[in-house]
Amino acid sequence: MSDKLPSHCNDQPHSHDIASVNEQHYDLQAEAFDEYPGYEEISRVIGQAMLSKYPDIFDKECTHILDYACGTGLLSRQLWPHARSVIGVDISKGAVDRYNLRVINEGADPSKIRAIRAELKGEESELHGVKVDAVVCASAYHHFTSIDDMTRILVSFLKHGGSLLVADIMKNDQGEEVVPSDYYHDVPHTAGFSEEDMRQIFTRAGLKNFDFNRVTTANLEGTDATFFLARGVKRHA
Repeated sequence: MSDKLPSHCNDQPHSHDIASVNEQHYDLQAEAFDEYPGYEEISRVIGQAMLSKYPDIFDKECTHILDYACGTGLLSRQLWPHARSVIGVDISKGAVDRYNLRVINEGADPSKIRAIRAELKGEESELHGVKVDAVVCASAYHHFTSIDDMTRILVSFLKHGGSLLVADIMKNDQGEEVVPSDYYHDVPHTAGFSEEDMRQIFTRAGLKNFDFNRVTTANLEGTDATFFLARGVKRHA
């Protein structure tokens, strides 16, 4: 990869509608998103967990990262100092604009760290065919209609031996809804995911060396939610 960056779950109906609702929501909320109670702290804890649990992934001299559903860059900001480049990708233009403004305001190099607006579909031409050492995706899996399809797409951007790191809400022992009911209209997976769910999802996507950790518990608008971090490694050809 060059240093210059380019400018479980079965399919459910209305996947385009879900994506559109999420795009509109985050376009409207982009400027205020960084100020939501707890979101920045959750991202900080997830980022630090990635760095501490998997130090073999991150090297500021050579690691290239794709942060999918990057939002305004709350997670990317934790990883910037530990990577050679970071590409943020999100369907929300408002979030992407906020991300790139953050890069400039914090004095980061926009030729190596930037976000673009895109909804990845697994086509070879996407992102100019870039391959990365790590794909990270935090607090977004519960928004995707088909988790299997999305995981396969993300894996397609990994180099052989690269890692997929996913952090999201963990299913509780009773299998109850964890996502607040106000968000049911744009969240297909309101109960979160169990360790076994993620193991099977990663295995079906061709990943090996599955690892799973509970990271933190936070209050999501009145509901306690436990966040996990899962890792899988892309098999060598």
